[in-house]
Amino acid sequence: MTAVVRFCALIALLANLVALPALAQTQERRVALVIGNSAYKNAPALPNTPNDARDTAEALRKVGFEVVDGIDLDKRGMDAAVSRFARLAQDADAVMFYYAGHGFQFNGENFLVPIEAKIDDEVSVQYETVKLSEVTTALSFAKGVKIMVLDACRNNPFLAQLSKKQTTRSFSVGTGLAPIVKAQGMVTAYATQANDVAADGAGRNSPFTAALVQEIKQPGLEIATLFRRVQKAVYDSTGGKQTPELSLSLLGDFYLNREETDADIWKQLRSSDNAAEIKAFIQRFPTSFFVVDAKTRLDLIERRSASPDREKREQEFAAREKELLDRVQKAEKDRQQAAVDLAGRDAGKGDGERSVPKPGETPAAKPSDASERERLAKELAKREQELAALEAEKAKLIQERQDREKTVATRNDASGATELPVPPKPLLPSTSARPQRQEPRELKPAQRVVVDRKSTGILTGGVEAEPEPRNARGRRPSKPAATDDCADALRAQIGGSANNCR
Repeated sequence: MTAVVRFCALIALLANLVALPALAQTQERRVALVIGNSAYKNAPALPNTPNDARDTAEALRKVGFEVVDGIDLDKRGMDAAVSRFARLAQDADAVMFYYAGHGFQFNGENFLVPIEAKIDDEVSVQYETVKLSEVTTALSFAKGVKIMVLDACRNNPFLAQLSKKQTTRSFSVGTGLAPIVKAQGMVTAYATQANDVAADGAGRNSPFTAALVQEIKQPGLEIATLFRRVQKAVYDSTGGKQTPELSLSLLGDFYLNREETDADIWKQLRSSDNAAEIKAFIQRFPTSFFVVDAKTRLDLIERRSASPDREKREQEFAAREKELLDRVQKAEKDRQQAAVDLAGRDAGKGDGERSVPKPGETPAAKPSDASERERLAKELAKREQELAALEAEKAKLIQERQDREKTVATRNDASGATELPVPPKPLLPSTSARPQRQEPRELKPAQRVVVDRKSTGILTGGVEAEPEPRNARGRRPSKPAATDDCADALRAQIGGSANNCR
């Protein structure tokens, strides 16, 4: 058993040894040296350089650089920082040097000024400053991309002292920095053009560093594109008075910020159903072109998650509407029937068994007519009250639906979401849309119908029949004999007598 365990442990160790080189190859090592000098003892102070150095160091750390930084360094401190940086830069995949402070060119060579330097002559230049070539040597220890950023083209404060010595010795002093010889894999960015002076700036940072820090935060920018954007930002902010200069000698692409861009991340999230990830994308890239799509996707996810409850509420609401509609219709039908019954009672209808009075005789009212009419009137009033209560309940239900629709519309407008579908048409019509009820009309009592039993059965339509004329003996007068149509027809045909034709 022990032998098996040892064998498994040996296999695991060998696997780790094989995986380590591959893992080391996938992890890119980046090193940066950042220096900002401000409190000069023998030169004007530069108030922005500490902020420039700190902000640049923080931005580089966020994109994966191991930063060696220093603020207000003297000659010894600058030499120690460069020495430490050179050791860390060995075999690094990317190295970067950033300097903010006084710098000048002397005899075509660039020098960086420590805070205690006192430049009086050529000797002090050589021994109290730091040659930029020493930093270039430290950068050359790296195997990958080498970047040098110089926001040091401030006005040369030692120009007057050095110019005095120029009468006895032959040397040249420039106002800015001299161009640096190009090297393979080297990127050099100046805050302004060669032999020119850069502005220190009135805000927290210099115009150049402010633009640089802002562009480092943007993911997915290739190094050349990044510095071109810095150039434009500085040119615009200074009104064309300062234009950064870039010297680039790279065979491939390099990205300071290797984080995925908003387009890359949205490409992965566009079909996601995770609302938290969509919200995080919106918060991270509030100005992204894809924010509108992200908000639309988020609204769709939230509506899908809420759709079961919403459908259940809609079904319950529709059931309430249908129940109330049935009750309203039944109440209306009962009210109409009560109104008809009452109107029929007032008109004397429904009393088919009443005996027909004789002419001139007043019909006698039954004792139950008054109580029956009172009962029907109470029934009608009861139906009216029930219907009024249902009408009020219906109006309340319609108002509830309108309030819900208004709330949903307000929420959609506030979240910027797409417009929701129009809710189904309510079952209940509005109060104004329903036809108004017709109040029961008061019917006049029907005129009495008199039947003349001695007549031929003709009804006189509500008016007493006029008595037929009679002679003195009480008999009806005889009518003249009618023409015998049959006899006339026979005479016309045969021309003979038709006395026997009846």
